[in-house]
Amino acid sequence: MFSSRFFVVTATAVVLAVAPAFGEAAPARVRGTLTAINDGGITVKEKDGRTVTLKTGQYTTYADVIPSSLAEIKVNDFVGSAVKGPPNSLVAVELAIIPDSMRAGRIGYYGWDPLPDPTAVQATRANVTGITNGRVSNVLPTAPKLTNTNMTNGIVSAEQANAAGRTLTVTYDGGSKRLHITVPPNAPIVRYVLTDRSAAFIGSTVFIKTIPGNRAGLVTIGNGVTPPM
Repeated sequence: MFSSRFFVVTATAVVLAVAPAFGEAAPARVRGTLTAINDGGITVKEKDGRTVTLKTGQYTTYADVIPSSLAEIKVNDFVGSAVKGPPNSLVAVELAIIPDSMRAGRIGYYGWDPLPDPTAVQATRANVTGITNGRVSNVLPTAPKLTNTNMTNGIVSAEQANAAGRTLTVTYDGGSKRLHITVPPNAPIVRYVLTDRSAAFIGSTVFIKTIPGNRAGLVTIGNGVTPPM
């Protein structure tokens, strides 16, 4: 009898310990470092220190994210790009080349999250300066500047090189809508490659699109690069 009672108390404690992880609604997009993964779930520590645990299952897709370049973008490629600026003057903050098998469910142009902006132009005007000599006692990381972005998913129908980088014409909604996106030379460009759960390991940098019910929909895993988006 003592053994049975001990088991009930222990089981209840485990349920109470796990429930809060799945209790709160997860954000639509989770970015951070993978700290735990098993057959039924994945846990990520975000940059702000918050820990998010998501359920995984047959509805979860995994993709490696590998470095790419402007030169690899071709007409008829399907791309997803976080962009800044008004619709008539869009600039890519980052861009991903997406395989045909991952096109389903992606819509054309919609609001996205504030993201670090590696394309921001630095001021070049002269400033009055002074000189300081001394020993460095501490180094604090500089927080990257964030910019508001929108997401564009579509097919590259034309491309043209220019002084600012390369301008892509991206069509969506069956080709009925199009946007022109300038991709600067310093914009991060990656390619998605479908994989499976074995590609995810503790310490991986990941970007996860969630689906209702605190479930992981798409898990993108950095492979030599931090996943964008």
